[in-house]
Amino acid sequence: MPVKIVVFILCISFLGSCTSDPKRKRSTDVRKGWKPASEATGFTIQLIGAYRKLTVIDPWQKSSNNQFEYYLLKKGEKIPEELKGKQVFFTPLQKVICLSTTHIGFLDALGELSSVAGLSGSAYLSNAEVKKGVAENRIREVGNERGLNYEMIVQLKPDVVFAYGIGAEINAQINKLHDLGIPVVLVGEYLEQSPLAKAEWIKFFGEFYRKEALADTVFEKLKTNYEAIKGTVAKVQIRPSVLTGLPFKDTWWMAGGQSNLAVLIKDAGGKFLWQENPSREAFPVSLEEVFLCAAKADFWINCSNVKSIDELMAYDTRFSGLPAVKKSQVYNNNLRSTPGGGNDYWESGVIHPDLILSDLVKIFHPELSVNKEFHYYKKVD
Repeated sequence: MPVKIVVFILCISFLGSCTSDPKRKRSTDVRKGWKPASEATGFTIQLIGAYRKLTVIDPWQKSSNNQFEYYLLKKGEKIPEELKGKQVFFTPLQKVICLSTTHIGFLDALGELSSVAGLSGSAYLSNAEVKKGVAENRIREVGNERGLNYEMIVQLKPDVVFAYGIGAEINAQINKLHDLGIPVVLVGEYLEQSPLAKAEWIKFFGEFYRKEALADTVFEKLKTNYEAIKGTVAKVQIRPSVLTGLPFKDTWWMAGGQSNLAVLIKDAGGKFLWQENPSREAFPVSLEEVFLCAAKADFWINCSNVKSIDELMAYDTRFSGLPAVKKSQVYNNNLRSTPGGGNDYWESGVIHPDLILSDLVKIFHPELSVNKEFHYYKKVD
């Protein structure tokens, strides 16, 4: 599958939080030895004697009752008899491969970018330190999805490959890597139902580097910031209507009414035009329906990689008649983009939902915003 198609699918997935499995619920187990996540539903952490058990739950779209268990031991520790035959990792990790640039955002927050030896999608990188590593050949491109360079991965001898799955076909990739003696850990943060839940996966990564305390601190700080920003617009009387997205091959994939993006818009004091939709998944909408609803939109955000109104008109000249365009209220999340097509919104934004929310408040309610500069958004002129 071409890289650009994969990137589009992932972007839609991030917006839509493409999982509606009711069984994937947040852990509320507070027994001794458990560290339940406060927001995330896709992983659990259990402390068992000298080791930790991490469980990843349904880590791809439409997955049901699939769990992957990873056991973490401190380097130098002897593997307990009960863990023979299990996936055991000795921590802290020293060398890893990341198959998603969102993983880079988590490792950067933990101060562990030096452990990255390989990655997928180097052309779409935003992080300057990692880009430098790629340019100096210290970090190698390992291909993407079905085009993985298995020979390169074997040569790098990573402690682990952090991977993700769009569908169940990821199992074939995992089995191939296992056959080659390469350990794999599945990461499903993009399937979470809220921005804070996605960000809480930093605790998952923190376990592999024995930086649990730092991960907790980073998350609690951003959560406090997020809630404070959300509080500034909690009582606003006027909530502007918001259109999102752009058509892709004549289909407009709209974020579901219960998606991450819908949550962000609501928390920022806006009204998502499809907020009544019950799905967390992105869903196709006809152009006719979009134009009908867009006539009510005060703002238009997240319009693909568009950088100017002229580029927007190239998609469809009818856009010129939309109120958001006429009033110059079109904003895109590509302020921190690269010439190669990378966008830091999808990279560091996963661990900075508070900054994304701050941008949206500045757009929808500038009179309440205390920040003078945008972090990820900019006006489309």
